[in-house]
Amino acid sequence: MREQKDLKQAIETLLFITDQPIDVPKLCQAIGVKDRDQVASLVSELQREYEERGAAIQVIEIAEGFQMATRPDYAAYVRNLFREKMTMRLSTAALETLSIIAYKQPLTRAEIEMIRGVEVIAALETLLEKSLVRVVGRKETVGRPLLYGTTPDFLRHFGLRNLQDLPAIDAFTIAELPLEGAPATGGDIPDAPVAGAAPEGPSPEEPVEPAPQED
Repeated sequence: MREQKDLKQAIETLLFITDQPIDVPKLCQAIGVKDRDQVASLVSELQREYEERGAAIQVIEIAEGFQMATRPDYAAYVRNLFREKMTMRLSTAALETLSIIAYKQPLTRAEIEMIRGVEVIAALETLLEKSLVRVVGRKETVGRPLLYGTTPDFLRHFGLRNLQDLPAIDAFTIAELPLEGAPATGGDIPDAPVAGAAPEGPSPEEPVEPAPQED
């Protein structure tokens, strides 16, 4: 039987070299171990060891798998080095469309437009191009329109383990408009917490980025 230390180091190697999250079944296949509980336990040990020694790198659970990532404390340095590669900006229309898809998926373009009140062709094209949204099927109705849903890249960019990590709808509040003639008061919509890799939660324009990998 292979030593636990050897298996754990094999898992650590795979997590370091991958540019996509790896789930437990794939780890089992790669290291030749059938016991998923054993592999999951070794991943947990790695997470704990990185945490206990205060390493700048951490093993995070994201997009229904595991991957190494930098800690939020050092995000500024990573951005300085990979500034061009790490920038992903979305228009208000694209963000609104993405939010609707994230919470209501799967749904058709017509259903998105019904919620937004305007057409979403351009926004959808942008989200598809950036791999944040994908076609997940067709609706069994007249014309069998395409159904849209989010992608694993959506989970990665927003630091989510799965869709259940999305903030609850009731966590968002709408600013009250002041009465006519009354002085305006603070009405900013508070930031909703986003669970995932970064303790403070990522913003749409500053997604959580996995650690840069060596070739």
